[in-house]
Amino acid sequence: MPVLAMFQGIVIRMLTDRTFGVHLHAFHGNSEMVVALDPVRMLQSDAPIWVERCVLEWARRHECQFQRLGQLHRLNLLHRVSACRIPSRRPSAAAAPCRLSPTV
Repeated sequence: MPVLAMFQGIVIRMLTDRTFGVHLHAFHGNSEMVVALDPVRMLQSDAPIWVERCVLEWARRHECQFQRLGQLHRLNLLHRVSACRIPSRRPSAAAAPCRLSPTV
């Protein structure tokens, strides 16, 4: 599974399979979270709630990039895409663990 992002002790990896298509696995310590991408939603998690919120917010910010990966997967072209790294913001040391933007 290629690593897409690492922040605040969370490692986000992408997995592609025939059943779920392109989806994410987020790891924090010994906990894991599985995130569907179309639409972005949590499928399974034993991670702390703040990790769930941060990962879902990160996934929603990059949703358009995941839609492109989904298109490549449906066209069987995903194997041609080299490991892509989606940039994430580097929080400052004094920043709160996760700042969520208000939903409209």
